[in-house]
Amino acid sequence: MYSYEWDAETGGYILNSSLLKFSKEPRPVYYEELDILGFDKYWNYVKDDTYPYMWAEGNNYWYRGRFVAKTKGGALYTAPELILLEEPESAGKPLQFVDIPQMVEKNRAIMESLVQETIKKVYNTYVDYKDRVDVFYVAFSGGKDSIVTLDIVQRTLPHNEFKVLFGDTGMEFPDTYQTVNAVKDICNRQKIDFVRARSEFNPVDSWKLFGCPATVTRWCCSVHKTAPQVIKLREITGKTNFTGMAFVGIRSYESLARSDYDYVSLGKKHKGQYSCNPILEWNSAELYAYIYTENLYINKAYKKGNKRAGCLVCPRAAERNEFTARVCYPKQVDTYLNIIKELYHESISDETVLDDFVKNGGWKARKNGRDISINVGYSECEKHTKRILSVRNPKTDWKVWIKTIGVLLTGQSPYRIDFRGNNYSFDIIDVENGYDVVYDKDIAKQDSTFVKLLKNVFRKAASCVGCRECEADCHSGCITMRNGNVDISDNCIHCAQCHKVDKGCLVYKSLEMPSGGFKVLSNKSLNCYSHHAPKMEWFTQYFTYKNEFDENHSLGSQMYNFFKRFLRDAELLNKRGFSHTAEIIDKIGLESQISWAIILTNLAYTPQINWFVRRLKMNEEYTKGYTIQMLVDDGAKETWASDIWSSFGRLLALPFNEVGMGYTEKEKRSIVALKRTPWELPEPVVILYSLYKFAEACGGYYEFTLRRLLDHEAESEGVSPTQIFGLDEDQMKKILNGLTVNYPEFINASFTLDLDNITLRREKTSADVLELL
Repeated sequence: MYSYEWDAETGGYILNSSLLKFSKEPRPVYYEELDILGFDKYWNYVKDDTYPYMWAEGNNYWYRGRFVAKTKGGALYTAPELILLEEPESAGKPLQFVDIPQMVEKNRAIMESLVQETIKKVYNTYVDYKDRVDVFYVAFSGGKDSIVTLDIVQRTLPHNEFKVLFGDTGMEFPDTYQTVNAVKDICNRQKIDFVRARSEFNPVDSWKLFGCPATVTRWCCSVHKTAPQVIKLREITGKTNFTGMAFVGIRSYESLARSDYDYVSLGKKHKGQYSCNPILEWNSAELYAYIYTENLYINKAYKKGNKRAGCLVCPRAAERNEFTARVCYPKQVDTYLNIIKELYHESISDETVLDDFVKNGGWKARKNGRDISINVGYSECEKHTKRILSVRNPKTDWKVWIKTIGVLLTGQSPYRIDFRGNNYSFDIIDVENGYDVVYDKDIAKQDSTFVKLLKNVFRKAASCVGCRECEADCHSGCITMRNGNVDISDNCIHCAQCHKVDKGCLVYKSLEMPSGGFKVLSNKSLNCYSHHAPKMEWFTQYFTYKNEFDENHSLGSQMYNFFKRFLRDAELLNKRGFSHTAEIIDKIGLESQISWAIILTNLAYTPQINWFVRRLKMNEEYTKGYTIQMLVDDGAKETWASDIWSSFGRLLALPFNEVGMGYTEKEKRSIVALKRTPWELPEPVVILYSLYKFAEACGGYYEFTLRRLLDHEAESEGVSPTQIFGLDEDQMKKILNGLTVNYPEFINASFTLDLDNITLRREKTSADVLELL
């Protein structure tokens, strides 16, 4: 919130009333951190942690207002490199402590103003919400932010009006548990109810059941934090559908994502629950000034140089933080590193390679269960008109889970189920160690929601270990899980809240095997443009300003970033700026279908549009629900699928709709379906361009047949113009024959006497074809 200046007199800093636009998040540096990094080899200081010796901004170290050292690099097993810039004290004299008492006095006036303002906002929030909230609580983690938040709240509210809730993951730093015990003792003396919520699962066991957490499969927060907290609060309130208000120590300066948080929000932390962020606008300079002013307990993990006090091993931790954590807590950290090695041992048998894999954090990028040695007993396939869900060695009874989506109308196969007033049928075929579920795949077009939930039922049956996430998600209290057993009340209202987890089950989502279906190009995300697909006015600005676009555009920052990605994908922007392809399109004009057909050809080699042209057939209607289910089946996260649908809608509002992408159907301004339609008057030179792009993508595949172009099921990096533009055999023959006559230096095609042969000239390129325009 406020800026600060280094103070050579105290060795600390002085806050000033000017507002801070960007915080470098200063933190105190104690002797333990200096020892761990190796500064003791160069500097003289007493091993005493009463006060810090200096401050760090990121990896830069400041002593009494002077920039004296920095660190570079560092990894799990490798210490950061020390770079000494100047001697903190002359002639090797001992370092002086920061004069914390004097620093506190210098900042007292401005801190009192900030604290009183914060207390007032917390109290007003309490008054505004006390009649709609069943329980107020401080979400306590043992870190510096939650320590300050707790102190602010206890100064504001009567101590019997809120609780302190510690979400114990079982994977915290040992120093965090010392902090928790110390704060719990303080709360007991102040008559504040301190509550601990912990999963029934030991984290070592859960890692072996779910696989190691990863950046995109962070099941650990749900299993070890969110679900236990919700269940504990239900016990406290006596309500399954309670409303809570959590006071959370989130600060906007911590990350870009948190900079968008509101002071009070609904559903940000837990669905249906309020969150209040009292110190949202505080920076770490204000935070530490408050800690020292009020003499609050400081987690010793910070004194040892840990920038965060979270889980021992986290897929989102920075490499330097991993080094510090392992040096501080080697036995505890190695417990989880050894589990990672155990999980990957079958797929990486070479011990040296496996050690490097762990050291370099390769496990953090895991997206599924492909490379780890835990089997998930669920798979899917299609045969003719049927979809088959195969369940092997199920962990729970599907007839229990089916209650969550509807009512079975028959007691044997073929089963019929009443789903929201509609009846659907499916067969169960018993096989060794399990069963197959068979249903007509056309049901997905009729009711994509039913098919999604039906799949979830059998994923749960195959994979559920009773982690209690589904129990926490059920606001009606119809689900109970004990000792791996699942019970669902016959009073279930089929709200499907217990299906909100991506793919229906945290275990399945973590361990699912990649489908053998759609392959995303270049391993990039299908969600290329989020919900920021371009608008026509963006193109108009780009082609007006060209290389001055950056200085003159009117787009917001997110729009600008996604549009530049789109321009690169469309080959309209390159390293030098406005590309040669863009110059050709500028000459042709944006009002011409030719321009948009060229752009579409280029986009067909990027993940999102490649999926669109490969997976959506011409002249078939695709509803929103069905399309989203297709995207999820092909690997898109459920949370992204709606953004991708929105992106399609934006693209179809552009002239792409005239050259093969098709049109949308709307109800009350919302897009509910889309239908691809062929390019009615294709320009032959654009088709020639797309043929060269096809050949180049196939690695120089300059001789092929029309039959091959019409075979859209063949695996290929190249995308056929028949698939991009919806052209049939007769149209292609006419176009190819015309191209052979008019541009023999580029192409020769022959379809006489049962011949089917297309030959492109190897000395030519797709870029050469554009010059014909």
